Amino acid sequence: MFAVMKPYAAPPPPGASPPPLWGDPAHVARLLGDRVTDVEVRRATVRVDHFNTAEEFRDYFKANYGPTIAVYRNLADQPERAAELDEALAELARRDDLGWGAMDWEYLLVTARRAE
Repeated sequence: MFAVMKPYAAPPPPGASPPPLWGDPAHVARLLGDRVTDVEVRRATVRVDHFNTAEEFRDYFKANYGPTIAVYRNLADQPERAAELDEALAELARRDDLGWGAMDWEYLLVTARRAE
């Protein structure tokens, strides 16, 4: 999803790392540093099956997901580009469809204890 939105997004602030890096255990470990102990990392998947159409998927994330909301705000004065993004997000849902209505998304689960 971030790859689809990137061409439409404002440049990140200086020093910000791309959100997909949060899926890299080494990157997360560098960010947390010595502020945590007992770090456990595992990959898992979540089934996204709440939507009946690709357009419902797009509209949900457009209205409720912070990064998507921010990208659309960036396009507030560019209706043609916003329409392009509308289609690109719907196409993402169509492409990832597993018998419409269900997509399996991988995520990285990191648990840790705050260092004393």
